[in-house]
Amino acid sequence: MPDTLPRYTRLEDAQGLFVSIVGGAFGILLLRTAGLMTGGTAGLALLVSYATGWGFGWVFFSVNLPFYLFAWRRKGPVFAAKSLLAVTAVSWLAEALPNWIRISHLHPAAAAILFGVIAGVGLLGLFRHGSSLGGVSIVAVILQDATGIRAGWIQLGWDACLFSVALFILPPDRVAWSLLGAAVLNLVIAMNHRRDWYLPG
Repeated sequence: MPDTLPRYTRLEDAQGLFVSIVGGAFGILLLRTAGLMTGGTAGLALLVSYATGWGFGWVFFSVNLPFYLFAWRRKGPVFAAKSLLAVTAVSWLAEALPNWIRISHLHPAAAAILFGVIAGVGLLGLFRHGSSLGGVSIVAVILQDATGIRAGWIQLGWDACLFSVALFILPPDRVAWSLLGAAVLNLVIAMNHRRDWYLPG
């Protein structure tokens, strides 16, 4: 590992994960309050939750289960364990927050932008501390190695399918606002994520 990479104490690592998990869970609260969705496994969990009435937390935890094996093989046991911890914590906290925080009015535009910023910063923190909040990106990298198709295009294809399905579940305006939130989140990550700044899994 190059000397320029950060070396965290266990306390620094724990607080970094905690702050990132809180940001991710609060971002989900904003989406659910405004009836919006996002990409990745979180978006899939939100759509299933909206369509069935099942709790987001249980669905999010469940849909991520198959991806830990991919994470273990691709990024190692530490990354897989931290990702399992992060997903489990966000799943629980996303269900608990509505009992503690009641938002009486939230315009979907505000929800989309705030989600993109807060969740984007949360994801950056998870990356920085060798963790993640879902397995689509990991599978995309594996498929890239197998097929030669760039991981970014694979993930974009997943999200495009997800948002297409969302049109059958959510009102069109909510899908449009959700696209804004996803764009803000991806912009935050694209402008601030440098692979050489983050610890390996």
